[in-house]
Amino acid sequence: MAVDYEAVGRYIEDLRLAKHIPRQRLADDLGWSQKTLQRIAQGQVDMKLSQFIHLLSYLTAEPEEVQGLVEGHTWSFDQVDGHIINAGATGDTQQLESIQAELTAAAKDEYLPWMKSEIMTCEIMLCELRSDSDGARQAANRLFRQFANYEQWTAFDFRVVSRVVSYVPYAELQGTFKGHSLNTRALGWTNLDDQSDAVLDSFYIGLLDSAVDSGEVHNVLEASDLIRKRVVLWSNYYFRMYKRLCEAIEEYLTGDQKRAVQMKDDLLASVSGFIPEGIFRRDHDGIEQLWRSIQQLAPAK
Repeated sequence: MAVDYEAVGRYIEDLRLAKHIPRQRLADDLGWSQKTLQRIAQGQVDMKLSQFIHLLSYLTAEPEEVQGLVEGHTWSFDQVDGHIINAGATGDTQQLESIQAELTAAAKDEYLPWMKSEIMTCEIMLCELRSDSDGARQAANRLFRQFANYEQWTAFDFRVVSRVVSYVPYAELQGTFKGHSLNTRALGWTNLDDQSDAVLDSFYIGLLDSAVDSGEVHNVLEASDLIRKRVVLWSNYYFRMYKRLCEAIEEYLTGDQKRAVQMKDDLLASVSGFIPEGIFRRDHDGIEQLWRSIQQLAPAK
C-alpha cells in the first residue's frame, strides 16, 4: 500500500497541536531539526518506519489513531470544518446530521485529534437550528471545558473556543486567563493563522454577548472597552460596526441614554446601505435584541 504522506503530515501536526507541544520542543527532544518536522507536516518526507514509530511514541498516539493514513485517506479538518460552517450558515440540519454521523463512525476507526471538537460543533449548531437554547448551551460549555485548563491556547483551540464564547459564563471566561487581564491575553491572539481576523471577530463579539448575559454592567463595559480598543483594518466593516455599537452601549450605560439610542439607530441606518439585505436583517435583529438587554441593565435615570 502506498502511504499518503500529506495525510500522515496533517495527522502528526494535528496531534502535536492538540497535545500543546511546541515544534521547537519536539525537535529538541527527538534530536531532529525544526525544518525536518516542518517538511513532515507538509508531507514532503519519506520517513523510515523506525522514525515514524519513534515520533508516534513520543506523541503517545494509540494504534487506532493512525489507521486510515494510507492512500485514500479523506479526512481533513479544513474541509470538514468548511462543510460544517456552511451547513450551519444555510440551516441545513440534514447535512449537519450526516457530517456528525460520519465523523462519529470514522472516529472509531481512524481517530484524529480534532474530530471530537467537530462532532460537538455539529451538536451545538443542530441545537441552535432547532431553537434548543439549553441544549446548545450545555454542549457549548462541554466543548469549552476541553480547553479551559490549558495555560496557552493553540490557533486551533482558539478557533474552536471562539464559536462558543457567547454561551460560557463571563466569570468562567475570566478564569481562563490565569491571572492575566483580558486585554493582555487577547494581544497574544493577533497572529493566529490565515483566518485570525474572522476568529478574533467571533471571539470578541461572543465575549460581549457573555458579558451581557452576566447581568453585570461592569462586565459589559469591560467587554465593550476591549472591542473598542482592538485595532482592525478599515476593510473590516463588520467588526468596525461593533466598535461603533460599543460606543453607543457605553454611552447608554454611563452617559446620555437618548443620545445613545440615536447613535445606535444611526449606525444601523448607515450599514444597511452596504450589507446584503438578508445578512443585514439577521444582524439588525441580533443588535436590536442585544440592545433590549442593555436597556434592562442600565441604571434608572
